[in-house]
Amino acid sequence: MITRFFQIAFLHAAFLITVLFSPDFVSAQLPAGNSGEDTLALKAVDSLDTFRFMLKQERSRNFILSYELDSLNRMVHMLSARIDQLKQREDELVPLNEALNRKIVELGAELHAKNLFLEEQIRLQKDKEQLFAEKEQIYKDAVNSSLIDKVKLEGLISAKDSRLEGKEREIGLLQQSIDEKNRDIAGRNSEIQKIIADKAAADRRIDTLRTTLTETEKNLVRTGEQLKYTELKLKDCENRYSTVTNKKKKTRVVQGFAIKGYRTPDFALAPKDANNPGVYVITNNNTSDVEFDYVTGASFMLKDLSKPDASLTYDVGFFLGFGGNNLFKNFYLGPNFKLFDVLHVNLGANIREYEALKEGFNVGDKLDAGIAIPTTKEWKIKPYFGITFDLELLTMIGKR
Repeated sequence: MITRFFQIAFLHAAFLITVLFSPDFVSAQLPAGNSGEDTLALKAVDSLDTFRFMLKQERSRNFILSYELDSLNRMVHMLSARIDQLKQREDELVPLNEALNRKIVELGAELHAKNLFLEEQIRLQKDKEQLFAEKEQIYKDAVNSSLIDKVKLEGLISAKDSRLEGKEREIGLLQQSIDEKNRDIAGRNSEIQKIIADKAAADRRIDTLRTTLTETEKNLVRTGEQLKYTELKLKDCENRYSTVTNKKKKTRVVQGFAIKGYRTPDFALAPKDANNPGVYVITNNNTSDVEFDYVTGASFMLKDLSKPDASLTYDVGFFLGFGGNNLFKNFYLGPNFKLFDVLHVNLGANIREYEALKEGFNVGDKLDAGIAIPTTKEWKIKPYFGITFDLELLTMIGKR
């Protein structure tokens, strides 16, 4: 029965290898069929496509951030040029400010001259008033004294009138000069106010541009930090993707399961049958010929079978792994075939330490109740068929 099972298992394995490495199958790059292995391979391929999509998104985001960084750099250059212009304008305002100060000094001098004119006008007005008083006094004297000659009186009055007219002309000329000084002062005041307004507007523009430049520099620093983080994340994704899909990688850590052609025996004492309940015989509770085992190991590539431009990789090599709980007493060794980047199919020998009956004892032998079953430990070599997956890919799928 065991021989028949291994013949069937080897025939199935040979058929699977022939189909997997047929030219039509390899050129298609995808498995045809609905077996469990094909489903797992499709899931692995889908995971790689998803990871490629994530990598593409990271690259797109990196491109967008680079474009934003270039835009911010151009804006900084524009603002720097504008600030240089404003600095040049400020340098131009310095001589203008000096000219303004000079005009203010000149205006002060003109105001001083105006004050002098006003004082002169006041003095002339006082002289005029004094002349009027003298004229009035002459009239009073003429009325009070009949001794004054009429001709002399008229001469005195005429002289006083002439002096009054002269004083009035002097006062008129002084008034015209004062009016001209007032108009000149008003014009200079307008120029000064315009210069002050231009300087205030330039100061406000400089403050606004300085604030804008500060905010732009902050945005530039923030965008630069985001770009650094994105570049690191993109580099990490590329490294992980390259690690998974690297065709030149010779060794890969894999995990999966193995189907062995020998099951671990479970010896026990049990009644022989219903007719002989008092007769105990050695029985084996594990009577089947197939056993599944969890395996962990490494695949070593010997030859790359991938096409140059293929999106999926294939290679042939050998597998060395451990199984079960006691790793150092359960070894797996045999040829390995890598399919679809992540699927590893191996067929070989399982070397394990098993519990066996001592020599001279067999299943079905009678033993008295309470006597321990005579067992011993021995190493056996049995064939197995294994399917394992790339551990790095499984880790990435778990992180998704």
